[in-house]
Amino acid sequence: MTSETKQPLLEIRDLVKHFPVGTGVVHAVDGVSFSIQEGETLGLVGESGCGKSTTGRVIIRLAEATSGSVLYQGKDVLALKKTEITSLRKEMQIIFQDPFSSLDPRKTVGETIGKPLYIHKVGTRREREERVDDLMELVGLSAKLYNKYPHELDGGRRQRVGIARALALSPRFIVCDEPVSALDVSIQAQILNLLEELQDTMKLTYLFVSHDLSVIKHLSSRIAVMYLGKIVELSPSLDLFKNTLHPYSQALLSAVPVAKLHRSRERIILAGGVPSPIDPPSGCRFHTRCRHKMSICSEREPRLLDAGGGHAVACHKVS
Repeated sequence: MTSETKQPLLEIRDLVKHFPVGTGVVHAVDGVSFSIQEGETLGLVGESGCGKSTTGRVIIRLAEATSGSVLYQGKDVLALKKTEITSLRKEMQIIFQDPFSSLDPRKTVGETIGKPLYIHKVGTRREREERVDDLMELVGLSAKLYNKYPHELDGGRRQRVGIARALALSPRFIVCDEPVSALDVSIQAQILNLLEELQDTMKLTYLFVSHDLSVIKHLSSRIAVMYLGKIVELSPSLDLFKNTLHPYSQALLSAVPVAKLHRSRERIILAGGVPSPIDPPSGCRFHTRCRHKMSICSEREPRLLDAGGGHAVACHKVS
């Protein structure tokens, strides 16, 4: 679901986010670059701690970048003053991972969804209430839930409240930060279908963060694979599954269940654990766990290079 535009809606250039820890720093995001066209969904996938959620939060200024640029419609988001960020919130929103902890337990469903409208002084009180009613209907919430509190709802309905809140100001870009990982499998498909329907009807653009390739396979136009603060592969969604190039992406894909009977996939078990982001390995950051590593892998960092057809990979073995 892409919309042809000459200029991307969002362009990330050499984004870096380091967190000071004691005498060192955590290299959460270390030189990430990508773009997202209007109406597109870019899936950002990787193991826990790889920096994917931090990337999303830095883009919308919930966390401050160490360096780099985030161009939204050509304007650098990171250069905006604090007073200018408020207006940015109307354009860029986030759906959080945990639908319980992200909702204020003291506020009703109606108050939660309507809070952005109140903060931005949108309409009269009656107009805001009508807008909340419309949003609840849009995300599949019964009007009877208007005065209910988060603890009175199940996980799926709580996440629908979070989605409605994110949509309140009619944004164009939304970071979906693992929006279904805390939900039962039976509910996940419902929420994914809802997000897809909303994208079609409201012309939304998503950065969809997940640790699960199977979750974002059908929703994403393109997928970026992230490892220890770096993007190691970026590809159209279907091409990534048909022609996986990076050894780390291959390992992630091997963990995706195969639905067809009498068909199996070689399970790739990675050696060791993810290295510390405080002291990442030299050269290719994946070389300490890679079954195809060569001497150059520990000496020189591979660049993310075009492998054809919009498929880019950072791997000495492939380049």
